[in-house]
Amino acid sequence: MKYYPAYLDLRERPCLVIGGGAVAERKALALLEAGAVVTIISPMLTSKLHELSDSGKITYLQKQYEDQDLSGAFLVIAATDSAEVNTLVASACRKKQVLVNVAVPPEVSSFIVPSVVERGDLLIAISTSGASPALSRKIRQDIEQRYGTEYEVLLEKLSAIRKRVLEEIPDKSRRRQVFQAIVDSDVIDLIRQGKAHAAELRMAEIAGLKHRVWK
Repeated sequence: MKYYPAYLDLRERPCLVIGGGAVAERKALALLEAGAVVTIISPMLTSKLHELSDSGKITYLQKQYEDQDLSGAFLVIAATDSAEVNTLVASACRKKQVLVNVAVPPEVSSFIVPSVVERGDLLIAISTSGASPALSRKIRQDIEQRYGTEYEVLLEKLSAIRKRVLEEIPDKSRRRQVFQAIVDSDVIDLIRQGKAHAAELRMAEIAGLKHRVWK
């Protein structure tokens, strides 16, 4: 299976989770973190999902799944403990051209969720197209060691200086040179050493900009 890699903007998108167990909980939390509007359909929920429902963070429909529940959904997660029900959900989603991820059996999904390393705005996804989840996990662990929390700080500062460079350097070729020079520099080493202010000074020096406190 050859997958097309993509990152979805789920902010304020209606997303449906079928199931209320541990897998459904994990999927629902990930959707919420991405800003989705989450509805869960299940006869029962985990205690955490109950908390989310009681606080109004998710919508809970205490019932069995029906095909009409898919109406208006942008994305669906089928995470019940029944492979038969999950397969029925996947089939209905395909007919309605709705994106669907299935916990079991995963091969009936229209998309899969990769293993992820997240460092603030840095999001690195790893997938073996389902061939070896163990290898995906191993690669994720290697990447986690290579890219630590300092990259979250780096991206925050890169975002701030990018705004200034776009405002103050009109030449596009010069901008590209500046951005590349910054990421190739010792800025990340300074951040690793806890010298955030020195990193800012170094970035401003490379860009030829007067240093000021960045927000």
